[in-house]
Amino acid sequence: MGQLHICIGFAEALPAPEVVFDLRNAGYRVSAFARTARPTLIHLGVTITQIPAPEQDVQAATAAIQTLMQGNNAPDYILPLDDTGLWLVDRAIGDDPRNAGASGAQATVALDKAQQTRAAQAAGLDVPPTQITGEPDDTQVPYPAIARAALAVRVTDNQLGKDDPVYLVSDTDAGQLDPLNGPYLIQPLITGTGEGVFGVMTDLGVAAWSGHRRLRMMNPHGSGASACQSITPDPALCAKIETFLHDIGWRGPFMIELLCDADGTRWFMELNGRQWGSLALARRQGFAYPTWAIAQKTDADFTPPAITGAPRIQRHLGRELLHLLFVLRGPKSDFHKASWPSFWASLRGVCAPAPLSSFYNYDPKHRGYLIRDTVATLKKVLQ
Repeated sequence: MGQLHICIGFAEALPAPEVVFDLRNAGYRVSAFARTARPTLIHLGVTITQIPAPEQDVQAATAAIQTLMQGNNAPDYILPLDDTGLWLVDRAIGDDPRNAGASGAQATVALDKAQQTRAAQAAGLDVPPTQITGEPDDTQVPYPAIARAALAVRVTDNQLGKDDPVYLVSDTDAGQLDPLNGPYLIQPLITGTGEGVFGVMTDLGVAAWSGHRRLRMMNPHGSGASACQSITPDPALCAKIETFLHDIGWRGPFMIELLCDADGTRWFMELNGRQWGSLALARRQGFAYPTWAIAQKTDADFTPPAITGAPRIQRHLGRELLHLLFVLRGPKSDFHKASWPSFWASLRGVCAPAPLSSFYNYDPKHRGYLIRDTVATLKKVLQ
């Protein structure tokens, strides 16, 4: 067999550059599907197939993926990188053996936070008091609270969309939630530090455990990390996560998002059933999660090797700069004001010297890409 061809997407997804580096290091040929003709991945020499944006036309986007997977030039595998890509690939080709992402029931649970929450509770994970709108439930959620759409993406009039979280300070706010965008998960706002637990679920259980803790968020109101450090997941927590994954029938790489409060309780937030934004940290430690996702498809008995990754800190240059801007703008609510980061402390952290390898999306074979990615990140948020 010649060099395997892996198509990833969307090319605009946050982990896309690191996925390219990882798969190429494993000897795969990589292409990508994208909403635009020239995403930043094109500067890595990645062949891009532009497809209609599902946010504008779901049927056309689905047909484009189906066409992509036909003919002599079709990729050997397709690996979705974000929730939109996961939903679209599952809709287009379902459980086709070339789908290296979640499909069927696994895709459904990966995109449904209500299902995840119920399964996490059953597995013994700590879950915040949760009220799911539209379901009979006497759970009383204290305010301030946050309402998150249970579905990561949803289709309305042939357009795929996702809904932003809504902050609630009273029953009046909760009564104004749009039922057409529901169901919602209503949970109390918790002050804490974001953590992640990662691994690969195999038929024999979870292998290649790793973890991170956020040092800074791009937007302190709540967003992905701009800087994170590696941590070793607690074995007792890992046992509950493994039960959770077993119960939902999960296979493949995963990321469990947690929020650790001042008392040390790690609250379950959600399962990310695809590659994740902080992938750079895991990769620098030797955890080749994208490559292992493909290896599981090519070898049913594959198990990732045992790895003890050296502790490290990883930073996203574009998001670090945006972090400073968000900190300067200040908090939008009294809840966020209480834990709002100091600008000077943030400035010291962002300006701390570090080797290029400690930044997301740096690869010695493509030294100029880090700057291109940084500019693109700033433009995306500030334009």
